[in-house]
Amino acid sequence: MSVTRPAGFAPPETARIFAAGGAVAAVGVAGLLVPVRDAFGAPNVALVLAIIVAGAAMLGGSVAGVITSLAASLSFDYFHTEPYFDLRIDKRDDVVTAILLLVLGVAVGVFASLRTSMRLDAQMQARGAAHLEDAAAVVAAGASLDEAWPVIRRALLDQLRLESCRFEPVPFEEHYPALGRNGHLDSPILHYEHGGFALPPQGAAVPVVAGGRSLGRLVLVPTPHNGTTRAQRRVAVGLADQLAVAASRSGPLHALS
Repeated sequence: MSVTRPAGFAPPETARIFAAGGAVAAVGVAGLLVPVRDAFGAPNVALVLAIIVAGAAMLGGSVAGVITSLAASLSFDYFHTEPYFDLRIDKRDDVVTAILLLVLGVAVGVFASLRTSMRLDAQMQARGAAHLEDAAAVVAAGASLDEAWPVIRRALLDQLRLESCRFEPVPFEEHYPALGRNGHLDSPILHYEHGGFALPPQGAAVPVVAGGRSLGRLVLVPTPHNGTTRAQRRVAVGLADQLAVAASRSGPLHALS
């Protein structure tokens, strides 16, 4: 199996805003402190710039942190280390301070991105559990295939951020890459997008099976450039199981979209 990755991820609009704002703030504050640099002291200037770097990194992520820390490091060097108004640094302590400003932005940005990722994962898992509960409640109440489908379809579209989905009864006319019970995509090529591996552009099939008998399949058509986690895909399998229960007690099966 080969994996292709996009050439690069463009930072979100908010990250670009905080990156630009943080860089401007760092340069501006460093310039404003020039008249009082002798009384204020270079270490205190570095602390003020560190606060700006940390704020930009926490709010805008790693991209904003790196750009702001680079601007802070260069402006600290230019305005507050000898020789002044020159990018050369004569003192070793000032070199260390400039480097630490750069490292600070990278570190805080990475930690902020990890925290955001963990929070989003937790929210996605909670939403997936809620979708499964909704579908199970409808099926447990005795819903038929037609009655259960709107709930399950809405859950699939939301959980995987799909462009569309449909139910196809057996027999099948077209082949689609299969989505296994463990959330694995049976495809020779997987494209990694922001958030996880993307479903195949033509769609992925989730078997709808009850009592060992194939009743049909769900065809999931993704929104372009949208990644999915294995946890999200396993929720889709769980929803297919709920649909299988409703389909097994319904009359002749028909396509639904």
